[in-house]
Amino acid sequence: MRPFLSFILVLCALVLSPPASAQPVQVVVTGAPIAPLPDGPGTGLCSVSSRSQSPASDFPQSTTNYVGGINAFLETNRTRWITSVLRADADLSNNLDDGRTLGQGDFTGGCGAGGCDFAYSDASIAFATRLRGFIAITQAQVGKSLHFGFYADDSVSLTLYDRAAGAYPVVVHPPRLGIPTWRLTNTVVFQQAGLYGVEVLHTQVAEHAALELSLFEGTFTDFARPANQLPFVNLRTEGFALIAPEQFHQAESGGASFSNVDQCAQCSRQEANTAGNGGCGTGYRCNAAALCAPCDSAASCGASCSPCGASTPFCSDAFEDFRCVQCRTADDCPSPDACHTTGCSGSATCSSSPVPDGTECPGGTCQDGTCESFDAGTPDAGDAGMDGGGSEPGEDAGSLDGSVSEPDGGATGSSDAGAAVDAGSRDAGSSWEDEGADISSCGCGSGASGLAPMALLGLALFARRSRRHSARHH
Repeated sequence: MRPFLSFILVLCALVLSPPASAQPVQVVVTGAPIAPLPDGPGTGLCSVSSRSQSPASDFPQSTTNYVGGINAFLETNRTRWITSVLRADADLSNNLDDGRTLGQGDFTGGCGAGGCDFAYSDASIAFATRLRGFIAITQAQVGKSLHFGFYADDSVSLTLYDRAAGAYPVVVHPPRLGIPTWRLTNTVVFQQAGLYGVEVLHTQVAEHAALELSLFEGTFTDFARPANQLPFVNLRTEGFALIAPEQFHQAESGGASFSNVDQCAQCSRQEANTAGNGGCGTGYRCNAAALCAPCDSAASCGASCSPCGASTPFCSDAFEDFRCVQCRTADDCPSPDACHTTGCSGSATCSSSPVPDGTECPGGTCQDGTCESFDAGTPDAGDAGMDGGGSEPGEDAGSLDGSVSEPDGGATGSSDAGAAVDAGSRDAGSSWEDEGADISSCGCGSGASGLAPMALLGLALFARRSRRHSARHH
């Protein structure tokens, strides 16, 4: 009898004690972000909810099947979706007031006592909710321990996605019979800044409903335990803060999916980042967060969400809708040369016009849109200072240093040897005279062809002196 009673006591202890939870395991997001950080703030997560007639069969109670099972339930019940944009902090509650505060969570004073309303506020309605979008991770958060905190009644999961569609489960907590309200935290380390896909799943079976999503950066010991289990750890007092809607985006380019920021649409995860519209309608596609978003990128542009080609490489909304164009601004148009400027016309095509004449270009100046080279300055036989004939009329060209400016040797020569100094003579005391001979064209320095006149003059002078010497002798 005693062994039997001992067995009963052990069995009762197992039944009455809360189930042990797996120790949270840090998640490291190694994949690249889906998109770079946008310039502006986000507009919140896109939410869809659907009512369940049989939560016991619609909502899986195992960790392995929870994410896939809830997504399958929601996709099967698309016609009953209630869609909205969570434009407030990530704090939802059905605000049930039955003397207990289980639905209020750790953060109060928002939309209501416990938070903003779910799609259903009736405590007797079972439903599932799915939140999707992109979370912005800044450069300052890269490499840091980011602790995601949850207060959930009845269940919750968080999955992150990188550019390659790699999934990172952060928290997966299915409904627990008899213990509906939980606090859970886990650490995520991002290796790159940018936008990452986010999917949050939540279910409500009955009575109190709550979902809080908060964040803490720094040193903290993660845990997962029932909300009423000691020691009580209030996430708000521990330094956690609700994630604001500005940190969540719906389009990869940033911001909202539609011009109306209160409008959004979810699509099937299987259609994410596939070609075409992905069930989202004309001009929209199923993006990496499985949300319908405008076809506003070069990879997917216009009504058919087709990629842009080489001749029209840019996707622009300069017209009534997005379309592939040649240019968006003048910076998209390469200049053909230095003598032309470019522009982008109203029809989104590149134009070119010549620059003003005289504008410098490589090696010259622009004239009528053509780069004209500078004059090379080739020596000219008639150029001043280069011509053997002298720089001025009548100037003696025979001077070796160019300093002689005596009358041209072409004048009638005097019989006096000292009357004129010929710059062509190396002996300043000599006088070469020949009536009518213009020695300014002696061609000095011009090679062998210039020596002939010199030789003739020398022979004439020699003969003349010989005759004088013979006359004196006789």
